Amino acid sequence: MRLSHWLQYRTLLWEFLKRDLQARYVGSTMGLFWSVINPIILLGLYTFVFGFVVKPDFTGRFIPDTSTPLDIALYIFCGLLPWYSFQEAIIRCTTCIVDNAHLIRQIRFPAKILPAYLVLSSVVNQIIGTVVLVIGIWLIRGTLSVTMLAFPIVLLFQSILAFGLGLFLATLHVYLRDTAPLVSIAVMIVMWTTPMFYVREILPPRIDTLVLCNPFSHLILLYHNIFLLKTWPLWTDWLWVVNWAVVISMSFLAFFIGYRIFTRSHREFIDVI
Repeated sequence: MRLSHWLQYRTLLWEFLKRDLQARYVGSTMGLFWSVINPIILLGLYTFVFGFVVKPDFTGRFIPDTSTPLDIALYIFCGLLPWYSFQEAIIRCTTCIVDNAHLIRQIRFPAKILPAYLVLSSVVNQIIGTVVLVIGIWLIRGTLSVTMLAFPIVLLFQSILAFGLGLFLATLHVYLRDTAPLVSIAVMIVMWTTPMFYVREILPPRIDTLVLCNPFSHLILLYHNIFLLKTWPLWTDWLWVVNWAVVISMSFLAFFIGYRIFTRSHREFIDVI
């Protein structure tokens, strides 16, 4: 599907996205306002559990002053926002072709619309949560950093990565129905090998190396940089360069592979599902 095709089907994409966002809160009195309430509740829970109950060692460069309960909550919340968005997109994209077999059987239905609107839906909810995060940083720390302006760029590469993987996994699930449970297990493993509930500085060297082998760790580290470190990283900071290099390369690689596989296979979906 070329750019002209995306422009042609933009109305259909918007309708799917709007319907999905509305379906989340059908029958709800407050409707989409729950998208704001949920992040606030999560931020409060993280503050209580990790600030007053568990009290982990969060000594590290992302909490430069003192590791107060509110600092710890911001750190965890900053990492989990993109993770929840990515996880939701991947899991839902995996089954989107099989779940919408009645649409796929229509001759001219653009199948790529399905994973596309699911990724966009998760991004919308992440943006709402990020607004809560920014307000929390301003209230707790008293200042905001210009580095937060890099958020749309990081979010763009995250969306490209999610869309590429979504295309690949959606195709794989058509032929191998065990894909969905395997993806659920995989995202759980990846979550705990990503520095969201801990800082890398407290890890033994071998474990830290293992964490950096997780490509998603580099994406989370970028979010921590732009929201919590509050300084423009320098090109002399090798880890910052590695973070961007890994995120950009894996995003385009996932998109290229996923798009090619999906495009070559989608005509066979009707016969398989």
